[in-house]
Formats: sequence, structure tokens, C-alpha cells
Amino acid sequence: MHRFATAALCVALGGCAAAPKMGWIRVDGQPARENPVLQTQFEVDRTACLGERNKAALSGVTFTGGGLAGAMAAADRSNAADTVAQGCMAEKGYLLVKEDEAITKQAELAKVAELKKQQEAAAVAPSSKPKKPSPPKPST
Repeated sequence: MHRFATAALCVALGGCAAAPKMGWIRVDGQPARENPVLQTQFEVDRTACLGERNKAALSGVTFTGGGLAGAMAAADRSNAADTVAQGCMAEKGYLLVKEDEAITKQAELAKVAELKKQQEAAAVAPSSKPKKPSPPKPST
């Protein structure tokens, strides 16, 4: 039984090793690499969200049993904390994407941000249609 648990744990951990590299991009499509203001904001946001992730990882009851059940419980807890961090980063305007897809996704997001800006400007701008003059009021 011990060998089975060890083998299952190795297979589960081996799957993690093959995971693609991930990176954060801004939802507005702006590249932050060469912009010190955006880099600083990212560091502040990431630090805040890391704190939220750590709070989530520490909250609740911890399963301290050993073996495969303990490893699975720890993995579930870690995944839940990661989800909290992703949600926090999304609230602050970032998405986690595969690094090899980041440039394409960033371009898509920039187009969407531009469309959104145009739609918002159109909604705020007065309509270009001339108003019909109101009929004259009859005098009494």
C-alpha cells in the first residue's frame, strides 16, 4: 500500500512539472515591461494579492494526516489559495496566461480596450442628430 501511495504521489507531482510557464498581462493590453509606473503598480498589486493568497492558505482547518490523503489535501488547499490570488489579480486588472500566448492575448486585449473606450465615448457624446424644433405654442 505504501508503494502505491508513493507511486501515485510521484505521478501527481510529475504532472505539475510539465505545466506550461505562465505570466501576468494587463487586461487593458498595455505592455508594462518598459513602463516603470506600470511595473511599480504591478509589484504593489502582486504583493497585495500574495498576501490575500497567504491568508486563504492559512485559513480554515488543516488536514495533517500523512500519506496520499494528506498530500492531496495540501494540493487542494494550495489550488484554492492560487484561485484566490488569481481572482485578486483579476480585480486589479491582470490575467494569468501561458507565456507563449501572452503577446497574442495582449494584442487582443488592447483591441478590446480600444473598442470599449470608443463605445464609452460614443455613449457620452451628444448625438449628432439635430433636434426637431418644438411646435410654437398657441397664444391666447
